[in-house]
Amino acid sequence: MPIPKQKYKELKAMYDFQRKQAYNKEKVRKAVEIMFEHPEVIFDDIWAKMKESEMHDVPLDWVPEDDDLKIEGEQ
Repeated sequence: MPIPKQKYKELKAMYDFQRKQAYNKEKVRKAVEIMFEHPEVIFDDIWAKMKESEMHDVPLDWVPEDDDLKIEGEQ
């Protein structure tokens, strides 16, 4: 049931805060749904924020998935 306008005016600050919370909750829920439907969205976001100083050194036995980055003889 919608808030009567008179009651909203009397308790504006309270209702505005509740509406702000509900708005942000809906935004977060939609963002989470997008992430699970399209995992590349969260991957791209995390990757864009990663700094070189946070990257791990490559193990000696690691072989990249990208053939263009493989060294001759790696499979």
